[in-house]
Amino acid sequence: MRHRHQTQHGRMTATTTGSNATAASATTTVAVLGLGPMGVALARALAAGGSRVRVWNRTPRTLAEHGLADVERDGSPAPIELADDPAAAVAGADLVVVCVRDHTASRALLETVAPHLDGAVLVNVSTGSPDQATRSARHAEALGVRYVTGAVMVPTPMVGTDDCLVLYAGEEDDVTVATAALTPLGGTADVVGTDHAVPPVLDLAMLDIYFAGMYAFMHAAALVGRQGVTPARFLPYAQAITETLNGSLPGLAASATERTYRTGDARLGMCLAFQEHILTASEEAGVPTELPALVRDASRRAERAHGADIDWDVVAEELLGPR
Repeated sequence: MRHRHQTQHGRMTATTTGSNATAASATTTVAVLGLGPMGVALARALAAGGSRVRVWNRTPRTLAEHGLADVERDGSPAPIELADDPAAAVAGADLVVVCVRDHTASRALLETVAPHLDGAVLVNVSTGSPDQATRSARHAEALGVRYVTGAVMVPTPMVGTDDCLVLYAGEEDDVTVATAALTPLGGTADVVGTDHAVPPVLDLAMLDIYFAGMYAFMHAAALVGRQGVTPARFLPYAQAITETLNGSLPGLAASATERTYRTGDARLGMCLAFQEHILTASEEAGVPTELPALVRDASRRAERAHGADIDWDVVAEELLGPR
């Protein structure tokens, strides 16, 4: 297994995930509260990796109905205990993972389990906005709970593999406990500091790119499809332009950081002309135009504000706000 990394304040330190980590996890009891697809994936990975796992879900179901009856560890069934209520689930646990639908639900659950944690660290990986995550952390502090905000940055099939990525924020001692107990999740543990807003904002920002990119591919596939080009035939071209985009990201990041737009690599006027053609082609093909119109309109506003003889990256100015 490749090394697991903990990142804090830009520094990377490697910790192995070999036999010592597995042996340590065998003495660790982890409670997982919330058995949606992600909660189930976390429970499966933890049980398969050697932890003692206790689970609870608001809607009562059997372990088999949750997909947790067939977990194996070293070729033998990995026992998972199903608790009747949240208090019973967390009793005696070394670590508690909350994975419910939103932060409103997680805060209500936090109120219920706080008196029963007995000093255990609670990791909340429920999805929400940065403000919601911050409010939950403050609520936990008021309740005297050792609290870590987490964000699982991969789809459920990657949990428990070398490709897993989980972000953590919280007090150093609490995060150390959390990352050690959650070693069976595999992959990379990225410790981003003490600001509880950082894991959710990075999570949502990555999804922002992901969903926009998926929709852009579907839009482009529909556009070429009007000319008889199948999605499969278009795919290599889409992958090629995605690689080009990947190569452009460092320059975009530098532009957004330095807020200078004079490299001459992609003039705004030229890019705007391409965008007008994309919009026209979409209209002619009867493909919805909201996405290309959004990009074209942002470019038009930038041209009015900054002129055409500047890098297209200048569209960032209206997104970044005052200097």
